[in-house]
Amino acid sequence: MLTVVTIGVGLFVLGLIFFSLYNIEGITNRLPERFSVMVFLSDRAGDREINNLKTRLRKDPIVESIKYISKDEALVELRTSLKDAAYILEGLNENPLFPSIEIRLKKNSFDKTRVEELISELKGLRSVDDVVYGEDLLGTIYTIRNGVKTISAGVILLFSMAIIFVCYSTVKILFYRRKEEIEIFKLLGATKAFIRLPFLIEGGTLGFLGGLLGGAGTYALYRFINGMVISDFPMLGVMHLPLELVAALPVGGAILGIIGSTIALGRLRF
Repeated sequence: MLTVVTIGVGLFVLGLIFFSLYNIEGITNRLPERFSVMVFLSDRAGDREINNLKTRLRKDPIVESIKYISKDEALVELRTSLKDAAYILEGLNENPLFPSIEIRLKKNSFDKTRVEELISELKGLRSVDDVVYGEDLLGTIYTIRNGVKTISAGVILLFSMAIIFVCYSTVKILFYRRKEEIEIFKLLGATKAFIRLPFLIEGGTLGFLGGLLGGAGTYALYRFINGMVISDFPMLGVMHLPLELVAALPVGGAILGIIGSTIALGRLRF
C-alpha cells in the first residue's frame, strides 16, 4: 500500500507538471486574442503609402486583420473612453492625435520571433512614427513558458527515475521473500521467463494503481482550480485538463513499474 501511495504521489507531481505545461501553452496560444499591435502613422504619410502599408500587412502570414483609424476616429474614441472627463479636450484648436493601424495577429501562427521581426520592419518605415505593443508582457510570458519547460523536463526525469527505483526496490524485496518458492519452481523445471513474469506483472500493477491515484489527485486539483482559484484570476480563462493526460498516468505508471521490475530482475541471480 505504501508503495502504491509513493508511486501515486510521484505520478501526481508528473500529472501536475503536464497539466501546467498544457495550460501555459494554451494561455500563450490565446495571446493573439488579447494582443494587438498599434502602428501610429506619421503626419507625412500620404494616402498611397498608407494603402501600400495596409496591403503589405494584409498579406503577412501572421496578421489576422487590420483596422485603419483616422485622426478623427481616434479623437472620437478618446472622447468616448474619457466619458465624464471628455471636457478636457474642448480647448483643443486642432487634433493632436495620429492616424493609426491596429493589427490583430493570427492565433495559430503566433510566433514571438516573427512578431518582433514585423515590429522592427514597421519601425523602419518612413510612414510610421511609432509602434506600440506589449513587448514586456510578451517577453515575460515567453520567458516564463520556456523556463517552466526547462525545469519541468528535469523534474519529469527525476520523478520518473524515482518511480522506477521504488518499483525496483519493491520487486527486489518481493523476490527475496519468495526465494524458497522460486527454488521449488526451479526444481520443477520452471523457466526464467515463467519465474520473472509474476514480478513483472506485480511491478506493472503497482505502477498502474499508483497512476490511478495520481490521476485522481490531478483531476481533484483541476476541479479545485477551476472552481475556486480561477475566480480570482479571470484573465487566465478556464483551465483545461485533457482526459488523455488522466488516462496516460496509469499507463505511464504501469510502464515505469515494468521497467523497474525488469531492472531489478536483471540484477538478481537465480
